[in-house]
Amino acid sequence: MKPIVLTLILINSVSLMSQENTDIGYINLNQIKIQKNSDLYKIRNIANEQILILEGNQYNDEIDDFTGKKIDDARGKIILFGGAKRDYSMTVDMKFIGINIDFPGGGWFGFTLRAQDLQNYEIIWFMPGGTESNNTIAYVPVAHNVVPWWTEAYEKQEKGNFLLPKNDWFTARVDVVGDEFSLFVNEQFIFKKKLTYYLTSGTPGLFVGTATDVSFRRIRIKEIKK
Repeated sequence: MKPIVLTLILINSVSLMSQENTDIGYINLNQIKIQKNSDLYKIRNIANEQILILEGNQYNDEIDDFTGKKIDDARGKIILFGGAKRDYSMTVDMKFIGINIDFPGGGWFGFTLRAQDLQNYEIIWFMPGGTESNNTIAYVPVAHNVVPWWTEAYEKQEKGNFLLPKNDWFTARVDVVGDEFSLFVNEQFIFKKKLTYYLTSGTPGLFVGTATDVSFRRIRIKEIKK
């Protein structure tokens, strides 16, 4: 009897461990409310895991007939999850696939913070084309779908220096609390910044910039209670 009892105890322990490992709180991309401005976002099931992939992100250099200016695809491809939240933590595994322009240092993707809609939001983007000595992470406020990467405020801001992998997964987490956010990559603290627009709430999401292809997985969004 003793061996049988021990066996049952071991089986129950393994069952409980398995249950704990599967109860991880990742969002189900097929069930959560999604808003997006691009059909390039695709949900795939790879090795029994949901992967959000954006591929075929081509740069558009056409001239707008009305303004006479080049159509700017740097405005970004946005995807938002659920509804508006005040304070929250968002964790995502990200993987750079490649860039579809002749720009070796390119590749822009990351978090969308407190989005009001698909044209007004703030972003943290990762630039895996950089090196350890270069600036590889930056914060950018976006209004009316214009990403002001050319401005002095962007150029002179303190950027994050982290050697991002070019062909492997890394885990990024952003904690948005009050009028500021804190960023972590692979559990390493990168920086804390004030949000430009001081919006008290908004929808969390992801951003993909000019000609960038990328994969996301294991998306977790958790409200922070003060």
